[in-house]
Amino acid sequence: MSFSFIVTGRQTILTVVLSLITLTTHGADMNKLSDYQWKNRLILVKAEDEDASEIETLRSAGSEVDDRDIVWFVHTGSDVASNQKSLSSSLESDVRALLEESRSDEKVLLIGKDGGIKSRESSLDLDAIFRRIDAMPMRIREMRAN
Repeated sequence: MSFSFIVTGRQTILTVVLSLITLTTHGADMNKLSDYQWKNRLILVKAEDEDASEIETLRSAGSEVDDRDIVWFVHTGSDVASNQKSLSSSLESDVRALLEESRSDEKVLLIGKDGGIKSRESSLDLDAIFRRIDAMPMRIREMRAN
């Protein structure tokens, strides 16, 4: 009896430790855009000015953004805002570089979990982005699983 309790106890402790490691490392090592591949969809926005109404638009859609595993970045010219707690300088550099490589009329990029650019838009239309995401095969599977 005591042997099975010890084994079960050790398995429980191991499970808890592994869970804590996973929780603390997810997000901590996000130093480049490619680190999000297969984990999150990305929305990158090149804001027109420092006030960036796009930031408030994205923040106000928090539950829809979270439901779709979206991480967003808004480049305001001098700064990069995000729904991530902290951004490394190399991650900010990746965001700036990708947005600067885009044509001048491409202000919003949607990147799928596979790392491919799914759309390039001239303005932020979250309803259209959500419809596009919800039509993706991976998202359809996610919705069925939930």
